Amino acid sequence: MKFKVLFVMAAVAVLASCSSKKVTTLKCNFPSPESAPASVQILVGTQLDTMVAVVDGKLETKIPADKRLLSYVVSEKQPLQFVSDGSTITVDFTNKSVVSSDKNGVNKRLKDYLDWQDEFMREFQSKNAGLPEEEKEAYMEETLQEYNAHLKEVIKQNPDNVLALMCISSLELDDDEALLEILQSLSPEMKEIPSIGGTIKVLEGQLSSAEGKPFLDFSAVQDPEDPENSTVKLSDYVGKGKYILVDFWASWCGPCREEMPYIKEVYEKYHGDNFDIVGVAINDRPDDSKAAVEVLEIPWNQILNAQQVPADLYGIQYIPHVILFGPDGTILKRNLHKESIGEAVAEALGE
Repeated sequence: MKFKVLFVMAAVAVLASCSSKKVTTLKCNFPSPESAPASVQILVGTQLDTMVAVVDGKLETKIPADKRLLSYVVSEKQPLQFVSDGSTITVDFTNKSVVSSDKNGVNKRLKDYLDWQDEFMREFQSKNAGLPEEEKEAYMEETLQEYNAHLKEVIKQNPDNVLALMCISSLELDDDEALLEILQSLSPEMKEIPSIGGTIKVLEGQLSSAEGKPFLDFSAVQDPEDPENSTVKLSDYVGKGKYILVDFWASWCGPCREEMPYIKEVYEKYHGDNFDIVGVAINDRPDDSKAAVEVLEIPWNQILNAQQVPADLYGIQYIPHVILFGPDGTILKRNLHKESIGEAVAEALGE
C-alpha cells in the first residue's frame, strides 16, 4: 500500500500538537522497594520524554492525555506500552501488566488486539507449515482476507485512537477509494494528525483527477503588482481543442530539470495545431521560475506562482508530475516520466 509508511510513523509518534488539557494519572508498582529503580523513563509520543523518580518502590505522576499516541514507561530497559487516555493507569512491573481504571477503554482493546494478533500469527504459521506447497497460496489469500476483515472491525471500534493507526498500517489495501473511506471515518482529532490529514487530501485530489475525469481548473497571479490583468487559468490552455501536456515542476527540483530533455523532445516533434505543452511552477518563487525557464531554454508557455494549489487539487505528492489532457480537457494520462511521456503523446495523436 503506497501510504503505509505514513501510518507506521503516525502510529508511534503523532506530529500534531495536542490541545487537550486532560491528563492521565500514571502509577507504577515494582516487586519490592529494594529492587525498584531510582527512576523510570516516561514517553508520550513526541509530547513528553522525561525521567520520574521512584519513591519507596512506587511512582505516581500526571502525564498529558492523548489517545492518538502510543506511550511507554521504561524501567531498566524494560518498556511497557499503554495509551494515555485520561484514566488512571497502573503499570505493574512484577507481572508486566497495564491496567486502566476505564475497564473497557482503549487500553483493554489494545491488549485484546495484541493478544489476538499473536494468536492469529501462531495459528497461521503452524497450519501453513503443515500444508502442501500447492495449497499454501490459497491459504495465504484466505488468511489475508480474514486478517483484513478483523483490522477493519477494530478500526471501526476505535476511530479516535492510536489502535486505528496501528491497524491501518497493517492493512493490505490496493484500493485508494477504500483507504480514503476508512480515513474519512476517523474522528476530527485523528484527522488533525498531519500524516492522516495530508493523506486524505492527496487521495481526494488523486481520485477527483484520475484518468478519464475532466480537468480541474485553477488560477495564478503572474504579476502581484497587477493581479487583475495578470491572472492566468489552466482553462486558458486546457479544454480548448488541443491535446495539452502539463508539466508540474519547480526551479529547485533536480529531477524536474533532468526530465526537461524528454519534454523538449516531445515539444519539438509534436508542437502545432493539435498539441501543445504548458508548464506549471509549484511552490516556487516566480523570479526563480522565470530564471530557470531562461537557463533551461524552455519554449512552452508557463503558469507561474501557482504555489501549492495545483498540488492539492490534483493530489500531487512529488514533482515532476506530467499529465496529458485531451482536447476536451479529459485527463488521459498522469504521472508520466521520461520515455513514457513521448509514448503517451504519440498514442493520443495516433502517431
